[in-house]
Amino acid sequence: MIYRKQTSNPPEWDPPTPSTVYIKIKNLPYETFKARLNKGLVTTELDQIRYLLERRIYCCGVCSRHVNGYCMITNRKVESGWICKSFVPKEKFIYLDTKSGLETSSDFRYLSEIGLRKNNLEGETQGGNNQKNTENLYAEGVALYRQGRLRLALEIFDTVLSENSQHFPAFFHKGNTLLKLKRYEEAIETFENASRINPDHAGLWTNTGFALAKLERFRQALEALEKSISLNPVQKNAWKGKDAALARIRQCEEELKASEMRLDKNHEDADIWFEKGKLHLRLGELEKSREAFEKALEAKPENAEAWHLRGKVLFETGSEKEALHTFEKAIRQKPDFPEAWYEKGRAFLRLGNLKGAENAFKIAADLWESKGLKTQAETARERVKRPGFGEI
Repeated sequence: MIYRKQTSNPPEWDPPTPSTVYIKIKNLPYETFKARLNKGLVTTELDQIRYLLERRIYCCGVCSRHVNGYCMITNRKVESGWICKSFVPKEKFIYLDTKSGLETSSDFRYLSEIGLRKNNLEGETQGGNNQKNTENLYAEGVALYRQGRLRLALEIFDTVLSENSQHFPAFFHKGNTLLKLKRYEEAIETFENASRINPDHAGLWTNTGFALAKLERFRQALEALEKSISLNPVQKNAWKGKDAALARIRQCEEELKASEMRLDKNHEDADIWFEKGKLHLRLGELEKSREAFEKALEAKPENAEAWHLRGKVLFETGSEKEALHTFEKAIRQKPDFPEAWYEKGRAFLRLGNLKGAENAFKIAADLWESKGLKTQAETARERVKRPGFGEI
């Protein structure tokens, strides 16, 4: 597949540019590619192709024009590790999930259903029947997880962690279980605990990014997915997640520009300020978000959702007492507001008021239950029942 002049030193590695490979894969006219590039729509795919070329994963051996050791372009015998400008990857090599030969490495296991090699895990205790029993219990939890019996699996992972608080795979699968149960905030907390044990596991950051995206925390989701890709750049799911996060960030930025234009015409419009606050919050711009919610509340103090979101911003920035008072204002405006009751419980927890937290979580659970939102109700009740209640 490599073009060679008749010299004593033929070029064995003469790769095409990432853009050339992309255009061939997509079968695009150059002008279309250039338009997409200018809109920032192909950046992540070009980065992936560049990585594959730099690591020589893309080479003659995976080229569509390489057959039985011969290049169909030059009709010459070539080595599988060479490459030339005519390179086009075979279809099955366009999107690689793992690097060839490393399928068993835990560093490249990022899919939620895939387990982890025990001999690569940190924090496992040595010794005896306790170790064996813990691992057997963990294996039972994984089996239940794969069968879709998620609540039973969750109970088992919690039991494993009560016996070995450094058991990374139990944390990892617990987080994935919570993801599937749509308990996203709990999943993020679990992944944070797991990252303290093994911060270099790519799949952990991929799934953290997905959970953050579900909560519309798009900038944080992007950061998590980029960290995952930095640990293992050859991940289809992480790249797709990054593309989706970037698209949502661009959408938020465009909507912010539109909000600014509308505010130029009507600077006191409370609804526009409220929407602006939500957009800043999705982008992780907490100070701008707080200012926007305060502007909205100046004109419309009865907006319970604005009080609630302002409280969340204050809580995230470490102003727990002020956040607590803000959640209480939201509840005064709307007593059947379960989200505000739940956040009030979190604020009480951070301030060390366990009784107040317990009451707030129970009220939130009952309100969610009455609205038919059983998953959220379960989250609130589990917050009280979990081991180590009182920790945020």
